[in-house]
Amino acid sequence: MSSPEPQLVNVAAGVYAWIGAGGDSNAGAIDTPDGLLVVDAQQYPRLARQFRDALHVATGGKPLRTLIDTHCHLDHTAGNVVFADLPILAHEKTLRAMEEGLGPRSGNHWTITDFLTKLRMLFGQNIMELVPDGDPAQAWFKQRISLPDYDVVTIAPPTETFADRFTYRLPDETVHLDYWGPAHCDGDIVVHLAKSKVVFLGDLLFHGRFPWLGDCDLDGWIDRLTKVLTLDVNVVIPGHGPPTDLKSVARFRDMLMALRSAVDNAIRNGLSEDAAVREVHLPEYAGINRYKDWMPLDVKAAYRYLRGR
Repeated sequence: MSSPEPQLVNVAAGVYAWIGAGGDSNAGAIDTPDGLLVVDAQQYPRLARQFRDALHVATGGKPLRTLIDTHCHLDHTAGNVVFADLPILAHEKTLRAMEEGLGPRSGNHWTITDFLTKLRMLFGQNIMELVPDGDPAQAWFKQRISLPDYDVVTIAPPTETFADRFTYRLPDETVHLDYWGPAHCDGDIVVHLAKSKVVFLGDLLFHGRFPWLGDCDLDGWIDRLTKVLTLDVNVVIPGHGPPTDLKSVARFRDMLMALRSAVDNAIRNGLSEDAAVREVHLPEYAGINRYKDWMPLDVKAAYRYLRGR
């Protein structure tokens, strides 16, 4: 069950997960001899400061070492500015996506007030094609960023990037940051603690929530999760939802596969996109949070993805 308030959870020795309220975005931290490695920064500065303060209390004031961005979306990076006194590390494609999506910086940071830019950096660059003006579904997305925290969004960019793999070799742990290709977006990384058997998946995994496809690479997403299932881990930290295990990863992967298969069958049977939206259902997953709201939009996204391959 999701808590109505964010919580810092100790999931292994020296490993913390910050679990967002009501399924909001997660974050985390890894204790090292040189300070805490922070994983993601929350969706706006107020929550980022709360997260940072909680780490300070839980660790007895241990210093912070580096912030790691698992991907580019604002609900994980708009809190970067609270950690801008640290190096900010991300995959090179995450920085590229931010530069392309946010445009020129205002000094060292981006400052955005434009509604459409915020929406695209939260839900993918194709959001307005999936939910155009006049679509009743757009009301949910507008209220999603209606808090005053989103009036002006200031974003600190990654200051260091890598390609494919970056590894922290610690006295009692090895932390792998792996990029396996486009998935939920282009730039998703997996943060794997080999000895602690913990993995932070960012938005490769939504636990207890139906996925938002947006402009994902659906085949890539399924493939990346299949690779996650080969890891030797006991604790999985999703991008949204409580800590879980590899069984939940398998169930989520299977849900994506079922969605892909159903839409592919609709295309093979000659259904138009509108007909597929009306007729494709996944009744075995209908009880999952946000299924009713997002299933029609995910069918549309999957239809366009499969037609465009």
